[in-house]
Amino acid sequence: MPDTFRTRRLQTGALTMAQILLIAALIGVVAVGALFLTGVLPQSEQVPAPPPTIVPEPEPELADPVENTPAPAPETPVIEEAPVPAPAQDPLPKLDESDDDVRDAVADIPLGNAGQQYLMSSNVIERGTSMVYLLVQGEVPYKLLPIARPKEAFPIADDGTQVTVSAEGFARYDALAQWLMSLDVEALAAALARFTPLFREAWSYYGEEAEAFDYAVISALDMVASTPDVDLAGARLVRKEAVWLYADPAIEGLPAIQKQVLRMGPDNAAIVKDKASQARTVWVAALSEAP
Repeated sequence: MPDTFRTRRLQTGALTMAQILLIAALIGVVAVGALFLTGVLPQSEQVPAPPPTIVPEPEPELADPVENTPAPAPETPVIEEAPVPAPAQDPLPKLDESDDDVRDAVADIPLGNAGQQYLMSSNVIERGTSMVYLLVQGEVPYKLLPIARPKEAFPIADDGTQVTVSAEGFARYDALAQWLMSLDVEALAAALARFTPLFREAWSYYGEEAEAFDYAVISALDMVASTPDVDLAGARLVRKEAVWLYADPAIEGLPAIQKQVLRMGPDNAAIVKDKASQARTVWVAALSEAP
């Protein structure tokens, strides 16, 4: 209610109360006079009454003119539009009972065979959180990825004087890069947004603050997107026991996930890095719009 309207109501109430008191006083005076005239009140004992004295009646006093104050015009009520309620969402399931809900949420999003394979296994959210955890550490979540490692051995070139990386091995990752490029990260982010509290809960099992999951996702995507632009074709290798290492310490010192991205070849690595950057942008935007 506006303050002016409230003040006007209070003033009107005060005037009404004054009028009521005045009318009550007038009624009281008239009633007392009537009682004297009717002899209801006791008169003095047998005392001769003095001759009546004629007292000229005073001129009746005219009552002060009552100002005819017009009543305040009623204010036009302001009709506030009721806010449109947000569509009710189904309550979140428990973390260990969330697999079917997650599968239903992404059912209309093309995920390819690899994505469907990932959804078939149980503990979808927990496995996704574990992938983020390993990526933040710079590790490759081989056991959690929906795609098996290439069956072909890592190809090398040996000219008798040195061993180098062969570019022929890059094609082994073409299918993976094309699958990643086909994913609609915006649609996935929108479909999975309501499950963020469950991802945070799963993240807390690592002894971390639940809310730290939001920034862990950013760190994991940054780890992939910041892979340096290095063409491994022709990069020199040195053998140490049963494994090959990069002779260049700048390459060998990279996190495992970045070396894996480089092993996909320049073209495939560019796709992976671009997808990680795109996913980061979508994720940060979703966090900024969160309540």
